Amino acid sequence: MRKFALGVYRVSWRTFTVTLLVWRVRLVRMIWGDNDAAQFVTRARKHAVIPLLRALGAAVDPSADVETGLILHNAHGGLHHLTIGPRCHVGKDCLIDLAAPVTLEPRCTLSMRVTLITHIDVGQTPLRDEFYPVERAPIVICEGAYLGANVTVLHGVEIGRCAMVAAGAVVRQPVAEKTIVGGVPAQVIRKLETR
Repeated sequence: MRKFALGVYRVSWRTFTVTLLVWRVRLVRMIWGDNDAAQFVTRARKHAVIPLLRALGAAVDPSADVETGLILHNAHGGLHHLTIGPRCHVGKDCLIDLAAPVTLEPRCTLSMRVTLITHIDVGQTPLRDEFYPVERAPIVICEGAYLGANVTVLHGVEIGRCAMVAAGAVVRQPVAEKTIVGGVPAQVIRKLETR
């Protein structure tokens, strides 16, 4: 009987604290802006991450699994650029740049420390005028795709359905469906075949 009572207390307390945190984030967003509010997501406990993402404007399915330490860059326009589909997994310490839309389709997996960069901006250097103007482009991780630990995906890339990206790869070109890629820059290793 005692374990049951403690379990009910823990669940109701968790709901209460998450609700308070969501209201606090909304207040911080009104006063200091989206970037400051997004800092709460980085420091949040796992059970609070998805409610906070939703409170800041992201479209996150309730069946998604988002780990702690999620870093959101360029969140000054809100998190409406972020879409996380059903049964997606986002590992610990991932960095998502929201200068352009990022879409994680159903059942895709981002392992720990994956980095998704949706823009290039070299700052105020002369390189900006002559070689590298500011570019923004969306990233799409299609259904069932898997990105290994420490993968970096650059702006404008689409990772195809059921594709695999090996750990540590830097992806700067689209990846075809059911393909394994790896390396810096990422190259095709082989096609996946059904057994």
